[in-house]
Amino acid sequence: MEEQQERRNGGEKEGGQPSKNSGKTGPKPKEHRIDIVEINQHWNWFVQHAKERIQSQSQWPRIPKVPQMLRGTKGFKKFYEPRVISLGPYHHGNPHLLPGEMIKPLCAEKFVADSNQDIEALYTKIESNIRAVRNCYDEISFEYCDEELAWMMLLDGCFLLYFILCLVTKNTSKLHGLNVKDHMIAFVNQDLFLLENQLPFGVLMLIFEEAKFDDGSTMEEMTEKFVTDTAWPEKFATDTAWPEGRKSKIQIGPHLLHIFRSAFLGGSENCIKKEPQRQQGDRKSFRHIMELKAAGIRFKRSTTFLTDISFKSDFFWGYLTLPLIIIDGSTKLLFLNIVAYEMCLDGPGDHRFTSYMRFLDNLIDHADDVKELRSKHILYNGLSSDEEVVQTLNEIYTDWVDLDAYEEVRTSIQTHYDRRVNAWIAEALHDHFRSPWTFMALIAAVWMLILTGLQTYYAHPGKHIIHIYIMSLGLDK
Repeated sequence: MEEQQERRNGGEKEGGQPSKNSGKTGPKPKEHRIDIVEINQHWNWFVQHAKERIQSQSQWPRIPKVPQMLRGTKGFKKFYEPRVISLGPYHHGNPHLLPGEMIKPLCAEKFVADSNQDIEALYTKIESNIRAVRNCYDEISFEYCDEELAWMMLLDGCFLLYFILCLVTKNTSKLHGLNVKDHMIAFVNQDLFLLENQLPFGVLMLIFEEAKFDDGSTMEEMTEKFVTDTAWPEKFATDTAWPEGRKSKIQIGPHLLHIFRSAFLGGSENCIKKEPQRQQGDRKSFRHIMELKAAGIRFKRSTTFLTDISFKSDFFWGYLTLPLIIIDGSTKLLFLNIVAYEMCLDGPGDHRFTSYMRFLDNLIDHADDVKELRSKHILYNGLSSDEEVVQTLNEIYTDWVDLDAYEEVRTSIQTHYDRRVNAWIAEALHDHFRSPWTFMALIAAVWMLILTGLQTYYAHPGKHIIHIYIMSLGLDK
């Protein structure tokens, strides 16, 4: 006791050396021993897990989740979650999706029967590739054992292929026979293009590779038609000037959303040129449609590919060529998921779609801008008003993309706009010669002035004296 009291009072060890706890109160810190074996085990697991992910990406690329900065945006969450059908593990088991789970076995049964395949053989093929499947998703896939994940892929994959087949062949009566109503079909069609609701295209290939259908269609052809019809609905294709780009072949990719994105881009990079960054003070301003029109810029339509944008300056006029775009009730949901996909580290690696959406958002500020593009058949409005189109484009988050991707086009527009004489002449022509009647009226007025001048000249009493004087000078020869 005395020794302990001494140490508390003096804070010294035996021999007069100060203690580590001198001047401190409280219990002595516990000693922590590092388990080298445990650290090595954890390290080896992390390294092996990373290697497996890299190896799997060479076979089937990963299906990422929506970045938190988008999901956390007010009101955006509903655009990233399925309303009827879940595909894959990210939203599997959500209570509000349970009615949709009842549809899957019925559709899967029909697909297996119609394609003359054996369900056990299909399961075995997927189960043998389960490691590649698991590495397509994040850690949530480890909540399911191999058997559960394989059955999930088989059921979801067969359902997806049967649904696509019914829509492509315009045989929705088969879905009606399974008690799938029209409004559910519309919602499912949107659910299939959500970023977090994707199946690896490799799984669909495994399921489809031995399918035998009467028409002999390949899965690539079937998928291409389904995506094309979704991107450009037939109800808008009645226009005789409908561009041929809609029929062009699209790029088959790692999942349905990737293919949907490629349908808009068409593999073209005409105007996507990354220019050197300029100083902030040197950045050019950008004008909306009606302001450009007043400066003598006219608008033409190109193809359906969003990257087919060009600008040509010709004397007093400029011509901005833009691709067709359709804005309807599903636009915001579909486009936000493509934007989210381009934001992901495991995304396509470029931001061509988002760059175009920001470019378009800069062009459209008011309902009059929408009206002008509609009159040129560049924009098809499936909403109730032009104001809704403006609101929809403003709400698609694109601020994180730099518009330098369209620097060449923007600079050409700005150069034309800065030639104020072009703008003045174009504005005068636009204001005073909107119709051929105003132009004819001007010609008539000028002609009347000429005739009046001639009449006045010849009616003047001194005209003969002037004529004689000119003859004397020999200037009439």
